[in-house]
Amino acid sequence: MGNGLSGKVSMVTGVTRGMGKAIAQDLASRGASVVLVARDPVRGEAVAAELMRVTGNKQVSALQGNLASQSSIRQLAADFRRRHDLLHVLVNCAGVFKSQRELSPDGLEVMFATNHLGYFLLTNLLLDTLKASAPSTILNVTAPSTTRPDFDDLQGERSFRALWAFGATKMENLLFTFALARRLEGSGVTVNAVHPGVARTDLMHETPMPFRLFTGLLNRFAAPPARAAQDVVGVLAGQAQAVNGQFFHRGEIIAAPGSAQDPAAQERLWQVSLQLCGLTS
Repeated sequence: MGNGLSGKVSMVTGVTRGMGKAIAQDLASRGASVVLVARDPVRGEAVAAELMRVTGNKQVSALQGNLASQSSIRQLAADFRRRHDLLHVLVNCAGVFKSQRELSPDGLEVMFATNHLGYFLLTNLLLDTLKASAPSTILNVTAPSTTRPDFDDLQGERSFRALWAFGATKMENLLFTFALARRLEGSGVTVNAVHPGVARTDLMHETPMPFRLFTGLLNRFAAPPARAAQDVVGVLAGQAQAVNGQFFHRGEIIAAPGSAQDPAAQERLWQVSLQLCGLTS
């Protein structure tokens, strides 16, 4: 892939606001063919029209996909394959924070379902297309969380703490990235994780008031999403195809938290995720 993204088919999830939208716009500005994934199809089409107008790139389209719903993810993957034979870049960026325990359409805790299983299932459903398009790359947008998942209570049924549950999903993104990287060795597909840093988004608007006041203050000094997106897309345009199973921040490889580097935890999460998604491998 080198330094060129022009003409490369890319998919970005979580595009109606914040980091996902900024990443999609940066990709479009570099000439990539960008497929936007949005839960709300009307908003998705509106963002596609906006990005085409702003960037001058007419190869921007939208597909409906609710990353909390496994049936919606399967339909999304099928819709994509009907329209595209190739996929060079997959950016998993959709995310949600909920202050109270809520269930997805599949009866799973919604942050776990969206922030982890959404990445896991969509990526696995598109792996054959990514392999057929090699060299290709997957980038999981996450954070350097140190919150270990509780494998005995992944759904927070016994004890639900919103911030802890959200942090666990960020750790799960890292565990998933490293487990997938081993499986992709020699395939022509690479997978890496990226921490975009503190950007001005409203992802955490449901947090308790003291935390919301803190994040509001933090946002005053945080980078705008467009600036953070430049670092993310810079990784895609540069190192992401050359390395596999790494964690990036500001264009540099950084060490992942120690818990994320535990192969046993990586494999345990992989097997649980296969079972919850009804996959066999």
